[in-house]
Amino acid sequence: MSSEAPANLNPPAGSRASTAGESLDVERDSDVPISTQIYWQLAYQIDSGRLLAGSRLPPVRELGAALRVNPNTIRAVYRRLADAGYVTSRHGAGTHVADRPPERRGAEALAGVVAEMLRRAAHAGFTADEVAAATFAAATERKRPGPLVRVLFAECTSADAGYDAERLVDAFPGLIEVEGALIDDMPERLDRFHYDLVATTTFHADEAQVLAAGRVPVVAMLVGPGYLELVHEIAGLKPGSRVGLVCPSERGADNMLDVLRLSGATGIEIVTALTTEPDALEKVDATADLILMSREALAAGLDRGLSRPERVRSWTYEFDPSGLELLRRAIEHAAAERPTEALGA
Repeated sequence: MSSEAPANLNPPAGSRASTAGESLDVERDSDVPISTQIYWQLAYQIDSGRLLAGSRLPPVRELGAALRVNPNTIRAVYRRLADAGYVTSRHGAGTHVADRPPERRGAEALAGVVAEMLRRAAHAGFTADEVAAATFAAATERKRPGPLVRVLFAECTSADAGYDAERLVDAFPGLIEVEGALIDDMPERLDRFHYDLVATTTFHADEAQVLAAGRVPVVAMLVGPGYLELVHEIAGLKPGSRVGLVCPSERGADNMLDVLRLSGATGIEIVTALTTEPDALEKVDATADLILMSREALAAGLDRGLSRPERVRSWTYEFDPSGLELLRRAIEHAAAERPTEALGA
């Protein structure tokens, strides 16, 4: 495999942004998508302590140029790291390793599992190549059609994607299996695994269509009237009002902002805070007339620490019955198109 020149993460002389001394390698001949290669390497450097809390990652365009990768790919990697809790991003300040990155078992634990598997296989007379081939074959089983229609539900935050995936399974018992995924991860998931459908909310329909690239149908589901009423409440605020947005990632905040702009919320100042930014949350509490909190923020109890919690609105949604009916029809069509052997698997 050929690899590109590594991108050094060391900051310019005199900068306090990062203490990283590791480099990133992109192998263009690899079966692993480039965005995943970069994500895995950065996540490993954070897990292993090579990138310390507060370290600044290179700007998107700078890293993209160093790796000869589209800046949108780097941007997607940073969003994925933020959604996983590895980094925080703030406009004008860049992207930094989170003060408390997520606790992981680490690459060392997985290396131990692999080493033990290779040892036991060698004892039984199998080579490392045979073990690798068997592991790959077992993993690719997930790419094959099974008796249930497989749906990939894509959203802009991991919490919403996972929560909604469970709701859809409950709505169509015995008919589908659903996996939640971030919108940015759609191409990788579709490359690696078999799905019959992609479902998302109408907010992400155009983006999902582009990322699906015609490989599977995309079902855009309407959300219930309660969510729309909240959007209209915000749009009806008097000019000069301040609305606070609290969610776990920059991507989630951007999505909230897009929805509010589309709703016609003009003359309203938006104050954002990530769930990991106590100072920004204090600013929201001190200045906002209305505060929108994501599912993750509410689960963390951040509303209970506000001086006037009556301002809080839950930034969540229910699926409209018409959206569920649209998905039902798509599921039935997909099931009718399944090969006979898959239905009997």
